[in-house]
Formats: sequence, C-alpha cells, structure tokens
Amino acid sequence: MSRLESTNANNENSFDPTPKLKSSPIPILFISFNRLQNECSYCGNEYSVTVLFNQKYCKICLIKYIENISDNSDMYLDIRMSTNDIRHNKNETSRNVNFCTQNIQENKKVQESENCKLCGKLFPEQSCSFKICPDCYQISHGRLKSTLTKEFIPILCLPWWDNCNICINCKLSLEFISDCQKWCSDCFATYTGCRYCLTTNIIFGNTAQSQCKKCNRLLSFITITYIDSENFDIEKFLASTRVILNRRIFDSFVKDLNSLEIYDAFFRFKNDYYRYKSSVKWIRWIPYSRITNLEKIAEGGFSIIYKAQWRHFNQVEYYKKTVIIKRFLNSWDMDKYFLNELKSLCNYKYDADYIIGCYGITQNPETKEFMLIMQYANGGNLHDYLQENFTNITWEMKLNILSHIAMGLLVIHARNFIHRDFHSGNILLSKKSGQRWLIGDLGLSQSANNTLLNNEIYGIMPYIAPEIFKGAAFSKESDIYSMGMIMWELTTGCKPFASIRHDANLVYEIIDGERPEITHDTPECFANLMKSCWDSNPSERPSALEVAKALSSIKATNDLQFYQAEEKRLELIKLKKLGPEYTGKSHSGAIYTFRLLGSRITNSLFK
Repeated sequence: MSRLESTNANNENSFDPTPKLKSSPIPILFISFNRLQNECSYCGNEYSVTVLFNQKYCKICLIKYIENISDNSDMYLDIRMSTNDIRHNKNETSRNVNFCTQNIQENKKVQESENCKLCGKLFPEQSCSFKICPDCYQISHGRLKSTLTKEFIPILCLPWWDNCNICINCKLSLEFISDCQKWCSDCFATYTGCRYCLTTNIIFGNTAQSQCKKCNRLLSFITITYIDSENFDIEKFLASTRVILNRRIFDSFVKDLNSLEIYDAFFRFKNDYYRYKSSVKWIRWIPYSRITNLEKIAEGGFSIIYKAQWRHFNQVEYYKKTVIIKRFLNSWDMDKYFLNELKSLCNYKYDADYIIGCYGITQNPETKEFMLIMQYANGGNLHDYLQENFTNITWEMKLNILSHIAMGLLVIHARNFIHRDFHSGNILLSKKSGQRWLIGDLGLSQSANNTLLNNEIYGIMPYIAPEIFKGAAFSKESDIYSMGMIMWELTTGCKPFASIRHDANLVYEIIDGERPEITHDTPECFANLMKSCWDSNPSERPSALEVAKALSSIKATNDLQFYQAEEKRLELIKLKKLGPEYTGKSHSGAIYTFRLLGSRITNSLFK
C-alpha cells in the first residue's frame, strides 16, 4: 500500500466530500481497488460480491475491521448489511448499528431506493446515469500543482471508492501498482484512493503525491516508469505531451459542466467529451517489435523513408496498419532535428486534416536509431502526382488542391510556427475517405520566434526566398514565397528552374527578381495572387490566411476567366506546349534533393 502521511486536519483548502461520514481511525482494507481481483490482498480469502453494484469485499477483513473499531458513536461508512452468516458476539451489536447503507449487503435482494440513506432526502432529478445525493456525496474538480513538474494538472475528486479497472479517460485497461493506486499507461491518468475515507482522486498528469479531500492525508505515489526508451529527453517529452493534451481537452470540456456531469460523461462514454477525446491522439512510444515488413521507398539528405506494417491495438483487438517509418541517419543531429520534428508534429495533433499524422516513435534495439512512425499517404507526393496526372488536372482541381495546401500552411502559421522546407515533395495525398492533401516533413519546422536553426540554410534552392540568401531569417513570409512556387508548379507540372544549374548564378538571379515564366493559360487573378506570393519584398506578400481566402474567392468571382483558362489549357496540351512530358529534359545540375546550402550564403558558395 502507498505510504500515508497525516497532515493538518484544519487545512484551509479542506473540502469534505462526505460530510455525513467521519474518516475511519484505521485503514479500511476489506474492499478491493480492482473489481477483477478475486482474492484479498491481505488475507488471501476469496472475495464475496455485493448484490448492488457487484462490489467485491473480504468477509474476514470486514470482521477484523468491526472488531478493531474503538469508537462506537461515529459513522465511518455508508453500509447496510445482513449479518446472517457473519459470526459475531453480543458485544458487537452496538457497533453494527452505525453501518447504515446499501453498498455492502448479502443474502437478500436490494430494491433501488428513491431516497438517500444518510440524510433521508429524495434523490433530485438528474440527467446522470446513477443516483447520488449532492448533499452527502460531493464530487469536485480543479487543479493540482504537480510536485514533480510544478505545473497545475487537472484532478477529479470522487467521494467514493472507485474499483474500476478501465480508465475513464481513454477506456483502456488500468495497471495496478498497489492496493490503492493504479494508472493508465496510455494517457498517464493516475488513480489513488484513501483507505481511511474510501475516496478516490483521479489525476490527469504526473505528480509524486496527492491529498485526500476529506482527511487531508498525503497519498504518496510509487514511482512509475512511463516509457522505456533509454533516452531521458524523449521520455520527458512524450510524458509531457500527454499531460498537456489531457489538460487542454479537460479544460475545454469542463468549463460548461458541473463536477457530477463531468464524471457522468466520463463514466457513460457519452457527450462531447468522449467524441472530442477520441478524435485527438497523442504521440506515443511504440515497441520496435510491432513494426514489420519495412520497405525502403525514399532517401533524403538526413533520413530514410520506409513503408511498413504496424501491429496496433485498437482497444478490442490487434490489427495491422500501413505506416511510414522515418529513420534519421547518424549524421542527423537528433537533439536538434529529431526532437524538433517530434515537437512540431505534436503541435499540430489537433489539426490532422491538413498535417501528416504521427502515431509515435520507436527505436531499433540493435542500432539504437530512433524512428518516427507516421501516417501513410497512399497517393504519393504532389510532384509525382502532377507528373502522372497533369493532363487530367483541370483548373478547378488545381484550386481545390491549393486550397488544401493553403489550409495546412495556415494551421502551421496559426500556431506561430514556420515550415522552412516547403515544396511539392513535402505535400502528400491521402486517398482515405476521399482525397486530401497534407503537409509533411516538419523536421525544420520551428517557432517563428525561435532563431535556433536560422544560422543554417537547408533546403531546395528554387523554393527558398531571396531574402534568405541575403542573410535574413526564415519566416512566415519565406513560407509564402515557397507557396508561390508551388502554385506555379501546379500550372506546369514541372519544378521551378529545372532547365538551369542550381548554383550561385541562380541565387543571384533569384535575388535580382528572376521568377519562372507564367503559362499562357493562367487566369489573371491567379497570376496576380501567385506573383504577390513570390514578391521580392517579404512585407508585400500576403499572409497564409489571405492566400486561403483568395483561393476560395477567385473561383467564385472569376468564372469566365477560369472557363477560358480551361479551354486554353486543353488547347496547349493538344499542341504539346504544356505539361511535363512536353518540357525539355531537366539540367543535370538542377538539384531537388534536400541539402545544406551554407551558413548564410558565403563567398565559398559563389566560387
């Protein structure tokens, strides 16, 4: 059992969840904290089961408890029981009369009562799934300051002994640490009970102790190893993301509900909370043994991409899910880039419609390399899609594609982040439930206020804004420049500046205002938006929100332009003047792989 320490009973923060009852002078050991447990933890006797609620208890420990109570006047438990088969002597009768509830009762049928057995009042009309007297049993919720992180984490305080074996937060099985402590290894919710008051605290975060609301005893937790990754930074990060996510979800949910409604919504698997909670998944540690059938599909400057199968448990059974494994090469600075991408992916978990999803991380036990386990976009990247389907992609389809991309960029910028490596190879198509374009590869994504990575220029030269080559920091505006290049790529099916060498001369031309030639079928309204995105002056470029709004409005307000543009597009394709198959071969010096271009553009780059 967890160590229990007495504290000042007159604590000013004290709140009595069961005002009609007293705290027991000795621990109450005859009730199990695990409804699936069959034998008593203390004497080994097989548990009996109550008629009402099917709660397990030990007869032998119950008798010992009755025998050891020294105070006959106070009421400690809300219990009504039949003693037909419990042997007792005549001196025990006065003690038994104080047990006046229906929680534990044998050998006779219990009829559901309409009134509280403690105060006699009728149960009020309630929408919840169980009857409870709000005067005698008071649920509370609030914030607890973690003794480990010093942050405030949500807590739900129950005025009863919770013996459930399923987490009310994520509906997975709980792990039992002691006879009054259990926790969920998925969401890190911790349950701790006070055996002097039979109350339960449910804490949605990590702390070393909590406090019984009734008797103010400190309930110290046994140390729990949350994740076994052999890397402290990763373990700390994964644990903190779940705590933060729990706090966000809990806070957004509880603001319009009272404590009883909160617990009822948890308990009944209903209401907006469960739907909201089910839609948000955190990044988790995934054992490498669950990853099979790795198939290499791509390799970049600092990582290798595999298609694989993940043996995943969905609360009912195991099934295989196709995923992408991103393995970072040894030359990649894990602390700076692996964790950076992990943190970026976590930031966008609420907006999975437009950002590639990340399920978790794993580690090869032999090589010790860490890997990201990510959503598999079965439609490939935007560039390959354009290469294969360009002639069939109408102007209406182009606008729809760009609208998805703009919304994804808006999600990133709304979080006050920047992408820094925004190009068609990092835009992926998911064909699950229709078609949706997602932004991926967030390894260089960072806070707009963070200049940690701005001393290095990584990326693909034609997509990098001119001010970056002149020494400016990456910014939201530089992402918008890249958006302009992606818009142009939609009009041609080709990557920008494919016919020339990517060297210092191209850098000079980009700085001097050189941009790709606009095709003859491009509507004027579209061309104007594209040119504003790649404007040489960053302050003249539109925001991601303005781009998204413009894309949604230009089609509605320029039907004639797009009708004429579609006719012109088909004419140019028929004349073999438009499309990747009619474009000359790319220059051998045109490099579209991710690479280090320099710590700013130095003299060495121009040699």
